[in-house]
Amino acid sequence: MSNFLDLDVVRAEEAPAPKPLRDLLASVPASAPRPHLSPQISDQLATQHGFASRDHSDRFLGATPVGRRHARGLPVEETKQLSIRMPLSLYTEFLAYADDRKLTYSDAIRALLNQRK
Repeated sequence: MSNFLDLDVVRAEEAPAPKPLRDLLASVPASAPRPHLSPQISDQLATQHGFASRDHSDRFLGATPVGRRHARGLPVEETKQLSIRMPLSLYTEFLAYADDRKLTYSDAIRALLNQRK
């Protein structure tokens, strides 16, 4: 048994000779390729165990999740960034206004501006 204070003493039985890298790599067993699992079988197994499919096929396209805003197309005019500081109460009130009406923030500002007229 060695003591960490015995740094000057090196015993042959404590330090085995290192094996060459070639021998270490040769001892690693070869791996076999995994069999391919078809998407239909994966979906069937997932359904049996209560998981929903992650497939983005036609059955999921066009469906808007409940409670979410609708996606907008590309803007027809140039856009600019607006960053403003406001009290927290005004900020939460604005977010509630936009969420209640399912509006984007820019559409909520437009609606508020139209009410001013």
